Formats: sequence, structure tokens, C-alpha cells
Amino acid sequence: MEPPHYNKELDVRILGADDLPQARQVAGRAFGEHCEDWYGTETTLGGFDRDGTLVCSLDYQPESLWWGPAQIPAGAIGGVATDPKHQGRGHAGGLMVQAIHYLREQGCYLCPLWPFSYRWYGKFGWAYQAPVLELKVWPDLVRQADAAPGMVRRATTDDATTVHQLYTDGAQLRNGQSVRSESFWQKENILRELWVLEGESSGLDCCALVKLENMQRGQGRKVTVRELHGAFFASQLRLVRSLAELDGVVSLNFELPAGSLFLQAFPERFDIAVNQAMDLRVLHVEQALGHLKPPDDLRTQVSFEVIDWVIGADKPLAVTAHAEGGQVEVVDRANKDALRCDINTFTRLYAGSLTAAQARELGCLEGGDPAVGTACDALLYGRVPYRSWVEAG
Repeated sequence: MEPPHYNKELDVRILGADDLPQARQVAGRAFGEHCEDWYGTETTLGGFDRDGTLVCSLDYQPESLWWGPAQIPAGAIGGVATDPKHQGRGHAGGLMVQAIHYLREQGCYLCPLWPFSYRWYGKFGWAYQAPVLELKVWPDLVRQADAAPGMVRRATTDDATTVHQLYTDGAQLRNGQSVRSESFWQKENILRELWVLEGESSGLDCCALVKLENMQRGQGRKVTVRELHGAFFASQLRLVRSLAELDGVVSLNFELPAGSLFLQAFPERFDIAVNQAMDLRVLHVEQALGHLKPPDDLRTQVSFEVIDWVIGADKPLAVTAHAEGGQVEVVDRANKDALRCDINTFTRLYAGSLTAAQARELGCLEGGDPAVGTACDALLYGRVPYRSWVEAG
């Protein structure tokens, strides 16, 4: 991997309250929009040139991500901005390189973001992972679904505990969603869009973040399901069926992970489109592997040699992961049959968006043999990541 041009002398530091107005001005000029509510103290990194001028900035959100049943410490990056007057000088690249080291020091082992350019972020180790799909379905098709409508209502603060459990149950079926606290569901802006489906006997069966708005053209209301939670498709379908029965609904849109069964649920669909896509970077290979929670009955060993010019330009990172009893032990050495790749490919293997065989066919994975590749896929478990519009980054 050829490292990109970037400013190695950029002075990067955490911004205090006095620097935030200037950082917001930088972002406003870079994005051409109102950025007065961007950034915050203790989570904003700023880059200063030799003259002490703030030329670029970004914000990060320290959090953990659900990785199946595991929780991986992470830092989501957002708001990467360079003042247009100072663009083209490698400032943003210098900021990203130092941000990688800073997040590692903070104990973050993964980093998701919404990229403005896959190619540019790819130079610094981020890899394209998975799209979020927008599905449009005619309400009449939903009303024909084999699912009886139930009682849906807006959530209250009393629902937070059950909603939190429904969210967690669903998030553990894939990789990449944030580990949220119960208090998250009591935030005013979240509670305003939170709907629940009451159970047929008691409790709640499903919940969703739902945006209701009047159609811009014509009459009626448009329903957009922005997050859909719970572990069972039957409950999710019943919630959607119930939303279709709300008064005046003439349009139903869903924002969904790529593997959602809703993509197969209706014989006719209005439209499907890619709405946004996440980039991801493994910041610390050894720690990211060590946090995995593979199946209890998996007993395997896989070695990796990973080229990451940001972390170790002189030689590949060498690790061997031993999985047994639902835990992973990692040592900092590799066997002679190690799988060899760069950090972009390792990230895609880790996240489940590529199998070892697919990576080998693409020419971005060497070493090992078919048995090692199979062990790699079993260890990393193949859940494709998903992050919704609510997630930081």
C-alpha cells in the first residue's frame, strides 16, 4: 500500500471551548452549511499549520459497537472539514493519521464513518463495508401481507427498558450498531419518533423510529421507518402492517440493512436504492481480534500478517488468534501459514463483507491454504455491518 501525501508537521490537538467557534467556521466554509451546533469540547481534534492557524477539524464519538454478541470499543469519526483556503496541502490527511493514533491511545479498536470519498479514506485504511438500503413499498402491498395488524402507538418514557432490550436483541444479530444505554431512548428527539407494537398477550413485541410527514405533492401522509428493532421478522412485519393502517398513509419507506427480509417480503416493490454506506477501519488488529465472541464450539487458530503503514510502516503486523470456548486469545506473532493482506482487506474480512476465498479471488489476500481460509471465516463469523442514520460518524 502506497501511503498518500499528507502534512507530517500538522499540529493536532484536542480543541477547547475557545477554539470551537473557529472550528465551526472551518466546517461551515468547507460544507457550505450552518454548523453552529457541530463539535464539542473533549471530542474535537483540530489541526494547526505552522502559523498557528486552525485549518482542519473533526469530531469523534467514543462508544462501543455490537459485534454480534461482543462489544468492541470504538470511536466514530464525523465532521471532517478543511478550510477551503487551505485545501490541497495534505492537512486533512495529517489530521486523519494523527486521529488514528489518538483513538488507539484512547482504547478504540474500530472506527466507522460516513465517507465523502471511498478512495480518499481508503488511502488511510478505511474500507467500504455495507450499504443502507432504502425500500419503497406501496401501502396496499403491505396491507396484503400475511400478518394481522396490531396496536401501535407512540412510545413513552415508561417503555425505555423494553425498547432498549428489543434494540439490543436486534443489534446483536449483526455488526456495527452502537451499544446504547437505556437513557438513549428517553432523549426528546428520539422519543418523538419512537413507536412500539404492543404484544398480543402482554409487553412489547417490536419498536421502530418512525417519521410521519405530509406528502409534498398530493394528499395523505408518508411513513418512513428509520430504524426497526427486535429479533423476529414476524413481529417487525406486524408492526409495519400496523403502520400501513394509520389514517391517511399513502407512502411507506424503509431504511434497512442489506440482509433484511423485507427486501424479499413483497412480490412487488415500488423502488430499492442505496441510501448511504459505511466505511470502517480496524485501528488495533490484536485488540479487535481479542474482543470477539465466537461460537462456544469453535476451536481454531488463524495467523495474520497485516500491512498498515499508519501503525507499522516498517513491517507487517503479525498476530495469531486462538479461539476456544467462546473466547479468543491473541499473541503477537504469526505462523508460516499466515494470511497476508493490507489493513483495508483485513477490515473487510473482520467485518464479514468478504470471505477469505473472495479476497483471494480479488487478489488482495495471500498465504495460508483453503483450510486456513475456512478457519478465518469461522472465526470472524461473517456478519455484515449495519449502521443507521442515528449512529455517530
